[in-house]
Amino acid sequence: MSRGELSRERAEALIKEIVALKPAWVILEGGEPLLKEDLITLIGLLKQHHLKTYLITNGLLLTPEKIALLKKLDVRIMLSIDGAHQKTYESIRQGSDFYKVVAAAKACARQGILEALNFTILKSNQAEIADIIHLAQSIGAPKINFIGLKPCHNYRDELLTSAEYKEAIKTVCRVAHETGIEFFFDEPFFWAAVKEWELAVKSPIGNAGIVAPSDTACAFGEYLFIEPDGTVKPCSFAQLPVGNVNSKPLTEIWQDMLSSPLINKIKDCKNRTGQCATCSHLESCKGCRSRTFAITGGWLASDLACPLAIKSNEEGHLK
Repeated sequence: MSRGELSRERAEALIKEIVALKPAWVILEGGEPLLKEDLITLIGLLKQHHLKTYLITNGLLLTPEKIALLKKLDVRIMLSIDGAHQKTYESIRQGSDFYKVVAAAKACARQGILEALNFTILKSNQAEIADIIHLAQSIGAPKINFIGLKPCHNYRDELLTSAEYKEAIKTVCRVAHETGIEFFFDEPFFWAAVKEWELAVKSPIGNAGIVAPSDTACAFGEYLFIEPDGTVKPCSFAQLPVGNVNSKPLTEIWQDMLSSPLINKIKDCKNRTGQCATCSHLESCKGCRSRTFAITGGWLASDLACPLAIKSNEEGHLK
């Protein structure tokens, strides 16, 4: 167990608390979740309670034995590949092995447990959007999750501008339409942009453990993200902890979050400022709250990455 991680006993008890909240699914991610020695045991407990489980992995630790175990436990794999070519991928994920990851993805696809490829869109890989779709096809991936970059270390250097997001969305829609591959675009403004620009998009079947097919609105405060040390947040990327499972049951933390005046103020679209406040797509988008806070220092400000406000944003923070 890594320093600061939940104990085995607390993790097992936590699973029962998660079950009590009746979530539609559980996502196991990292870092790299396959580094956790007792991960398979914990997944087994989730299976006992019939919880649909997704695992997000970089694929490097996926041996044939682990793939067989994960298949037996009915785990759906989302494999992160942030570059369609070796040079790009290995420059983004230093120390990784592009061909080993592709081989792992193909092995998961053959076993029927590959849910999707995850592709985080960055300045350094945006030119490979079309190529990653073709790579997904060659791997046999059922779909691709295109994930907008959210707050992380040095993320400002890689965050797309509004204009770049517009081009990325149009490219994804065009190439996906040409190839017939299904995809999710995990950005709050995606469906608003699709409607505004009248793009041809086929809604994927089911979900990808990240978003619903026709709804990509900001999910801040609609779910719980639990860090390895037990810290609980209203969003994976929010700089706003709402509790810690080492000091309070998860069910109580959930209720506290639902009744929090601050969380509810952030979630309420009527409190938006700037261009978001007057946008006709506000209710279906809401703007990424964690990114907005990271860029502006305010939870209620407009999402400066939004491609529907290009003119204003080019004069703002994202140039």
